[in-house]
Amino acid sequence: MTVGRLKKIAFCLTLIFLLLLCGSALQAREGMGKSCLFRVTAPGSTVYLLGSIHFMRETAYPLKDTIEKAFAASSRAVFEVDMSTMDSPDTQAMMLSRSIYIDGNTLRGSLSPSLYQNLAEKTAEFGLDVTMLDAFKPWSVAMTLMGLKLGQLGFDPAKGVDRYFYARARSVGKSTSGLETLSYQIGLFDALSSREQEWLVEQTIRDFDTMESEMGEMIRFWTRGDIENLERMLMKSFTDYPELYQKFLVRRNLNWLSQIELLLDRREVTFVVVGAGHLLGRDGLVNLLRARGYVVEQR
Repeated sequence: MTVGRLKKIAFCLTLIFLLLLCGSALQAREGMGKSCLFRVTAPGSTVYLLGSIHFMRETAYPLKDTIEKAFAASSRAVFEVDMSTMDSPDTQAMMLSRSIYIDGNTLRGSLSPSLYQNLAEKTAEFGLDVTMLDAFKPWSVAMTLMGLKLGQLGFDPAKGVDRYFYARARSVGKSTSGLETLSYQIGLFDALSSREQEWLVEQTIRDFDTMESEMGEMIRFWTRGDIENLERMLMKSFTDYPELYQKFLVRRNLNWLSQIELLLDRREVTFVVVGAGHLLGRDGLVNLLRARGYVVEQR
């Protein structure tokens, strides 16, 4: 497997990690049989917030009519990042430069011997020698490994909800934009401590055997708008690492809140797609917007 192939997998995995690592409790169940779509209203304007799952199977489509109608009614689509930049050579070069060691360190030297051995066993399942990854940082390796496993199970980033609506927006001429840059997202991972990065590898390996059932369950909760159970699945990643909750969820939600309020000032209908975990809990966008006085309804 070439370095380019490895980095493409890792690149696509950035968004799914941001979903799996970001979640918090919504204080009450909001209507079973709905969807993970919320309508935010202000005088003369509407913002639809759709919680995304970034890896899906073809069988997940078509989506519910309420979601499709909200998209059709919107004049613009906004995503976590500017999707038009995701496959550019400059982006790939940036990903590579941030993902490899340049200080003489190695993956083997960054992980405990037992974890490195466990990792070697998992990569061997895909015909990959772990020594091929020795130049890469643990966070990047964890993302690559998860991508390999999800691909083996039939989950495809090209079928993710964000990719789906970006393609739809382009096909009908809707304007698109992002709430933050991909460089910023990668920087969040690259700034993780050695222990936090090791934890990502541990967590990925630990979840290998249950990944298919958990992804299937997560998609079922997402499809029927079962926010309470969706939150339960997402929140467990933060149990032992509350500082990651602050880094990956709280700070970013506060940054996005001001941008969503600007969209609500535009007096038009906007369709916003972000990882589902960003909508949930006391620090989620739903509660933050309600605290600002906006009417927010699950659809």
